[in-house]
Amino acid sequence: MKKIALFTAMIMLVASSAFAASSLTLVFTSTGKTVYGAKASASATSPVISKTSTGVGVGLLTSATGYAVITQHKSGSKAFATTYDSTAVFTTDATVGTVKLGVPTAITTADFTSWTTM
Repeated sequence: MKKIALFTAMIMLVASSAFAASSLTLVFTSTGKTVYGAKASASATSPVISKTSTGVGVGLLTSATGYAVITQHKSGSKAFATTYDSTAVFTTDATVGTVKLGVPTAITTADFTSWTTM
């Protein structure tokens, strides 16, 4: 349940930041972070959207028209993803301690066609 709540919060972050092209690469050395949101430029004084758990990494790609986001725990054997053009949450097996996909390459479901749809 915590994974779904975190994933939902990450989607909200991406949706609020989809006005400018940006990306974030999933790395396991940068986990347990606080996610802030703002209309223009978020900072530590902006409202808190969510906090990632220790060990959970997030990779995302946003543009003016959409987003793709992936999450994975460094001790977990699954990765989860979604995109703006799909209501599905995708999942795939991952090697524990190895990033499955650091940053999506497109804002569409192109990276996740071989993943299982939940």
